[in-house]
Amino acid sequence: MPEKGVRSTYSQCPFELQMYDEQGMIATGSAFFFEINDEWFLITNWHNVSGKHFLENRPLLNGRFPTRLVAKLSSYDIEDSPEGSFGIVPFDVSIYQNDEPLWLEHPELSSRCDVIALPLQRPASCPEFMHNAVNRISGARIPVEPGGTVFIVGFPRSISVGFGLPLWKSGYIASEPHYDITIGGKPRQFGGLSGGIKLPAFFLDSQTREGMSGSPVFASYFGTWDTVDPYSRLGPDDPGFWERDDVFLGSKAIEFVGCYSGRIGPEEEGAALGMCWRKDVIEKICIAKKRGRHPHINYASPI
Repeated sequence: MPEKGVRSTYSQCPFELQMYDEQGMIATGSAFFFEINDEWFLITNWHNVSGKHFLENRPLLNGRFPTRLVAKLSSYDIEDSPEGSFGIVPFDVSIYQNDEPLWLEHPELSSRCDVIALPLQRPASCPEFMHNAVNRISGARIPVEPGGTVFIVGFPRSISVGFGLPLWKSGYIASEPHYDITIGGKPRQFGGLSGGIKLPAFFLDSQTREGMSGSPVFASYFGTWDTVDPYSRLGPDDPGFWERDDVFLGSKAIEFVGCYSGRIGPEEEGAALGMCWRKDVIEKICIAKKRGRHPHINYASPI
């Protein structure tokens, strides 16, 4: 760990997004790279590219809608800069081609999943140590449990430090992460909620701010656990416990667990709840490669 420099590789992961239309910049957000089958994808929220609420379909940006993105990525090819040849530069990112979206959506939920994947290779001018794919930084597996600590690493209200590094907003896992959440459901006598829509995400308890939509979420754990099966029961009296090499004792590790997408409704707003779309959601989008539908066209057939 350097004393003078970036002290966490996770700080080098996300980057800021700026959303533009023909009149100029209209909003900011966060994004990160994901790699699967040797392909790279820019991951962010559907509402960042559409300018609309992913469930209610209402405009979010005073009637303005993004037509392109700018990704603020690090580069060694900066010219005429007082800071030197290394720093953050804007990269134009197309989100439409011939009026058709370039991003990929969830194969079943489509725009009702607030995560998109945009096929995009990391620019050659970007240093290898910056903006690494979140799922390739570490293979560590930890117990991801309710009440566990999470960090949402992004750019609240465009705030950054140093040459453009993100902020770490802490929070807690507020629901059982294996189970889908239900939005808009009604209480019933026999447990759970009736009606509403089920979404492959879990709740977070965190005071986030605008600009963090699309941030990677990392779970943190300190203690003793089985690195192969983090959810198995483990005790020092187990046969062969002290001879095992797959057990972490009094250790700390971080695991990427999903993509943040902010508050989603008046009930969740009042309860200070945000959402984390699980890692497997991102994998499914990247593998299925279902091209997104245009967010401003009313299609005759339902999704």
